[in-house]
Amino acid sequence: MIQRSLRGLVAATVLVAAVSTAAEAQSSSAQRIGISAGVALPMGDFGDAAGLGLHAGAHLLAPLGTTLKLRFNVDFGRYNGEDGTGIDNVTLLGGVANVILPINTTSALKPYILGGIGYYNVKADLTGGGSVDDSNLAFNFGAGYDFKMGNSNLFTEIRFLSIQTEGSSTNTLPIVIGLRF
Repeated sequence: MIQRSLRGLVAATVLVAAVSTAAEAQSSSAQRIGISAGVALPMGDFGDAAGLGLHAGAHLLAPLGTTLKLRFNVDFGRYNGEDGTGIDNVTLLGGVANVILPINTTSALKPYILGGIGYYNVKADLTGGGSVDDSNLAFNFGAGYDFKMGNSNLFTEIRFLSIQTEGSSTNTLPIVIGLRF
């Protein structure tokens, strides 16, 4: 009788563990969308031609196995040209596919690292009229933090984005805050 009760208790425990694990996996496997906005620091030769920029984006986040996540970003950046460069402003428009690796912690702030490749258009409006644009492959890598807020996540992130434009790469450092739901 004790053995039968013990077996029943073990079976019930295994069943509860399996159901809760499946429920947790299902809730973490949902696709999420997000929006973000912030500033962007132009770097290198691009930093010599452009000033501080504004950066905005949207993304779709999907699970990629049990730990990794795949995120598709669409980004827009706008920078004013520096005096004497002949550039009024520069806009970046493109997208990137990122792989995200969450870092397991017990903290309410959930850190992650990311990296990916994409394709961007860089357009410079010239002083006195006209414009120059170039579309090329790009790569980025960075880190961020998620903070759970009900069914949504508040996040902050910094990335190094390098667009492989002809001559010199267009490098920038977007620093954003966003909401994922």
